[in-house]
Amino acid sequence: MSRNVFLFEIAAARGDAEEVERALLSRTSALALGDFPTLDPALFAHRILRGKGASYTWEIGLDEIEEARRAELHAALLEQIQTSLAGVAELRSSAAYADPSLPAPGLEPARDGALSFADGDLPVWEDHARGSGAVEAGSALPGDLTADIARFRAAVPVEPGLKPWGAGHVYTGSADRDHLAYLHGYLDARAARASPADRRKITAFRAFQAREGSTAAINTYDDQIVTWGTGWGGRGWLGKVMERATANDAVREALGAAGVRYRGSNVYDVVDLDAGMVVTGGKEALEILRRSVPLLHLLIDLARNPGTRDAVTEAQLRTFMDGSGNICGADAIATQALFNLVAHLKHWAPGYVIGCLEWAVPQLGPGSPSEERDRRLAALVGRYFYGKARKHRWIPDFRQFRLYFRHMKDDGLDCLHEPFLQAAGPPADDPFAAATDAPPPRAPSPPKAPRLTRAPLAGQPDLESVASGRGALRRGARGPGVKALQEALIALGESVPGGADGAFGPGLEAAVKRFQAERCLAADGVIGAATLAALDAAVAAGAATRAAGAETSNRKEEEEHR
Repeated sequence: MSRNVFLFEIAAARGDAEEVERALLSRTSALALGDFPTLDPALFAHRILRGKGASYTWEIGLDEIEEARRAELHAALLEQIQTSLAGVAELRSSAAYADPSLPAPGLEPARDGALSFADGDLPVWEDHARGSGAVEAGSALPGDLTADIARFRAAVPVEPGLKPWGAGHVYTGSADRDHLAYLHGYLDARAARASPADRRKITAFRAFQAREGSTAAINTYDDQIVTWGTGWGGRGWLGKVMERATANDAVREALGAAGVRYRGSNVYDVVDLDAGMVVTGGKEALEILRRSVPLLHLLIDLARNPGTRDAVTEAQLRTFMDGSGNICGADAIATQALFNLVAHLKHWAPGYVIGCLEWAVPQLGPGSPSEERDRRLAALVGRYFYGKARKHRWIPDFRQFRLYFRHMKDDGLDCLHEPFLQAAGPPADDPFAAATDAPPPRAPSPPKAPRLTRAPLAGQPDLESVASGRGALRRGARGPGVKALQEALIALGESVPGGADGAFGPGLEAAVKRFQAERCLAADGVIGAATLAALDAAVAAGAATRAAGAETSNRKEEEEHR
């Protein structure tokens, strides 16, 4: 795997530079690719570069995609960015390539803050790594060096629980009570001194130890090549874990003695004893690690050895807190059990989870976080997850999905009675067309005052229904409510192709996505209660601004007449 760079050349279409730049930056934070649901958007690195005049370059970097998939990812990014930029900027050109600035394996500092070996600590075998700058670069290792590395690997403690599985090996660590007791003590101590928000994340990571494998777990049988610890795969977050772990001297030295070095940006040097060579790269080097059982034993030992286990645990914990445990809108969750569920789904398929709470919470209407509300939220989150999945090629296994809900029951929140969890397969209805998950009120409620305050939105029955949390409007809808939406967006300066024709087509969907992204809402193009409330507030603010401007103008006219 190599670092991939995607460049999108952009020309501003409207507004001043400050407005365009603000809009571009908001779109980077809203980027989520449903076509690649297992990629966490946090893995993408964004830069907006100013050019001459009103031109910009949006640069997106990603380490974890192989060269063979670069064109597919480029196409997915191109489609999303074209939609996102409509009305704000015009996409002029784009390109995708392997980053030529990726540091060649050698003595250069690694990127992204990962530490390199100091010159005096460099194992001699590294002179033979491609790009080392030494005369031995790229040459075969002498016999004495391979013998030293072989002896070190042979001395690594063997874990009999590491078993062949499929085309690789697996070890969960679930039977190692001593290590689990250490982990629970370490994580309990970390949680005790953490902020309430971080305590939730640490507690969720603690629960993962029995579900995704302990920090010592190994999986080399699937397409992640090497997965170490609590689900850190070679095509996902493993590089982030390695970056943090190898900042520790003891971890770095043990790997170096075994002929392994993490260089940063998902680049490794690994000694292949069979070939007597140093293999450098992403996938190529990880493949050597995959087939070397002693090196897999070394990863297990690093996670359990008293001299290195704290560094490895903290590396995995911090990576979890930045990724799967970083849940937007988590303040709407009352229970640890629901937080654990959302984190687990995000660990599995982040592209299908991001935005779930922003969509689900408005469906419930007003109310404070509570256990009962969390039960209803959990059902909505589940439907959101498969609602997104149906739009793409990969449909997550429903049995595994239900297992996560059983875990949630174990954590204290039972949602297993929900009909869609009792079914043989995932729900087939479209949760974005109407909110069918929220149970009806126990008794008829008195009529409520209108929630929308400004024309053209106020007074539209279908919009008032959406504003109260009953249903949503999306592409394909028609009627006076849709026409009112178009009129409101046009009044705010949004480009709506076709004008206010009352048909919710791709042009209106693109305008809604732009509006949502600018206000840090889930940019899904669906009009729910939260988006409608923001639109109503924006219309009201625009009216107030126009009124203030008119008053100022009248005053000036009066002064001139005087």
